[in-house]
Amino acid sequence: MTTPSISQQTMPGSRGEHDLQERYGNQKRAEGFYRNQMLSYLNPQMCTFIARQEMFFLSTADGHGECDVSFRAGEAGFVHVLNEKILIYPEYRGNGVTASLGNITENPHAGLLFLPRLPCVNNTK
Repeated sequence: MTTPSISQQTMPGSRGEHDLQERYGNQKRAEGFYRNQMLSYLNPQMCTFIARQEMFFLSTADGHGECDVSFRAGEAGFVHVLNEKILIYPEYRGNGVTASLGNITENPHAGLLFLPRLPCVNNTK
């Protein structure tokens, strides 16, 4: 018995992504990744990690796909997890350009990159 493949309609990713998977013969590997390594919600470990963060990078794109990435920071916990699908953070006064919010008005998709905090190493020799 074979495992049914994820239907094209429900599979994450772009059309281009799926075209390349087909071209290079790695659809099964990609389906395994989608099925076993992707979540459509924040799990408890993610929520705990986000609650400790002091910074993140916000990626947006306008209606034509022109991208922008900007830095956001605050006290640990400035990003709040409302539920497993919604995060909120304060939009502090910046340079007045409002690039991120302007892009979001044209294209609601955004990416948030949280980096783990690394321990400081003192390399004084």
